[in-house]
Amino acid sequence: MTERGPEANSSPGTGQWRQPPPGQPVRPAQPYGPPGQQAFGPGGPAPGQPAPGPAYGRPQEATRVMGTGGFPVAPPPGPPLSGPPPTPPPSGGKGSRAPLWVALAVVLALIAGGIGSAVGVVATRSSDDAASKVVEQGSPSAPITTQPPVEPGSVQDVAERTLPSVVSIAVQAGSQSGSGSGVVLSEDGLIITNNHVVSAGGNRPADDVLVSFSDGTRSRARVIGADAMSDIAVIQSEKKGLTPISVGTSDNLSVGQDVIAIGSPLGLDGTVTTGIISSLNRPVSTAGADGSVESVIDAIQTDAAINPGNSGGALVNSVGALIGINTAIATLGGADRATGSIGLGFAIPVDQAMRVANQLIKGEPVTRASLGVNVRPSPDAEQPGAVVSEVVRGGAAEKANIPQGAVITAVDDRKIASSEALVAAIRSQRPGQTVKITYTHQGREQVATVTLGTA
Repeated sequence: MTERGPEANSSPGTGQWRQPPPGQPVRPAQPYGPPGQQAFGPGGPAPGQPAPGPAYGRPQEATRVMGTGGFPVAPPPGPPLSGPPPTPPPSGGKGSRAPLWVALAVVLALIAGGIGSAVGVVATRSSDDAASKVVEQGSPSAPITTQPPVEPGSVQDVAERTLPSVVSIAVQAGSQSGSGSGVVLSEDGLIITNNHVVSAGGNRPADDVLVSFSDGTRSRARVIGADAMSDIAVIQSEKKGLTPISVGTSDNLSVGQDVIAIGSPLGLDGTVTTGIISSLNRPVSTAGADGSVESVIDAIQTDAAINPGNSGGALVNSVGALIGINTAIATLGGADRATGSIGLGFAIPVDQAMRVANQLIKGEPVTRASLGVNVRPSPDAEQPGAVVSEVVRGGAAEKANIPQGAVITAVDDRKIASSEALVAAIRSQRPGQTVKITYTHQGREQVATVTLGTA
């Protein structure tokens, strides 16, 4: 398919979340990018920056984060330390119950908000008798400082081995600034991340890139290459002697498999969260700075907590092998009311990410598989699929005799419910690969064997 695939005929992603019909692609409205930008994915604020702006808008109200303030300071329970004794409440009658409920409410508030100070007051007011009894029981034993050994394959084990390979990235691109995460690929400083991280959500590469490592050191870096359509970029750090991550494969993943996400959400370097693979082959479309559809990803969906700033970070399996590059989230709230993780995070499969990264590292043009069609959504709700609006002359579809007006419903065994789903399915393949395309035309279902071209 050409680069004009569904982008030419499908409606672009928007800043609002709308629940897609079954089988339709997820459309995170905004990437985790810098404030007010429609970059794709979670580029959170660099340390010292203002809090991130909108992240992947979705419906209804945005949740509120509680501050550090607690309940108002209230006097400790029990009688006052000085002054006249309290007047006892009148006995009997309905009027006597009101003070009891008021007192109960105050006690509950104190228990919830100030239990530390309450315990302190009780301890200092203990009688000499009580104090002497405590002394007779002897001094408290020394705290236990020995930690159990790290179990191989545990989250702790994977985190300890993987954290040195995940970095925090702060960028400045013209007047735009932002931050995200990255994954070390080589000892000599090659780092993979998202395109929207190094462009700070804009349309140009960063002028200034600063990388922070797990050991507390920092280094300047330069952009080696970036590809907006796949949302992958590679940077070169000036620091050498890095710890590269173990690169796995996304070819044999399963729903329910344990995963670990590592990155720098909200500028909090080295954050580790856990979850499972919730779904595979989830088509996720994202909007560029001008609001047009910039990228359609054949994503891994996970419930591991991913927040603004996780973009470009690692999604690893239970042995610490890289299986995806964290890229997008869906969240409640509109473009101006972001809420962070609600358990719907998306990552670019590592096989696709590394295919692009290797071309960028070599300085080669990024190529992708093409079916040689332009498509639009099916207008028939009872027949979901991708309608072929144009067949490109000399393209793979023309060679396989797929006609204009055909409704493509499957690629191999994968069901196609939308134009974005078709784009994601084709882009997950390699140029020259052979696939079976199932389509209906003039009421008849047909299957064509297609050798994908190069775009």
